[in-house]
Amino acid sequence: MNNRKSTDPTLEKLFNRPGYLFRRCSQSAGGFFEQACRDLGLTTGQYDVLFVLAQEASVDQDRLALLLGQDRSTTGVLAANLERKGLISREVKPADRRKRILTLTREGAKILKKAEPKAEQAKDLVLSSLNIKEKKQLFRLLQRIVTNSSLHTP
Repeated sequence: MNNRKSTDPTLEKLFNRPGYLFRRCSQSAGGFFEQACRDLGLTTGQYDVLFVLAQEASVDQDRLALLLGQDRSTTGVLAANLERKGLISREVKPADRRKRILTLTREGAKILKKAEPKAEQAKDLVLSSLNIKEKKQLFRLLQRIVTNSSLHTP
């Protein structure tokens, strides 16, 4: 295994399982992010919602779930928590009263602006062992895996 020495046969086997490696990477990235944004009270999931709402003026919960690769109930919980914090607003969709339209509030935009450099700092920490070429390659490969996986999702 590249640049890593281990004499633990179980760990060697784990390091050949993509799900294990993805989960460990996700734990590291989430941990760095949550440590950096602890003072803002944001989780990675909440940051992702604010990030999406900053890109799109408003979004319904179905589109949010699609963009984040999550189910509606998970995005619903995230949205409810962010609404309680006053960071987003949820309004009934006029065309379909069962659906909600989400928008970023002024306070949400302020928190996002404070969180963005902290998120970048966390990303830099996660990727600190890679050079620029490796970082670009990693993102290309992860994007390919996610795209391919979405083609095979029922």
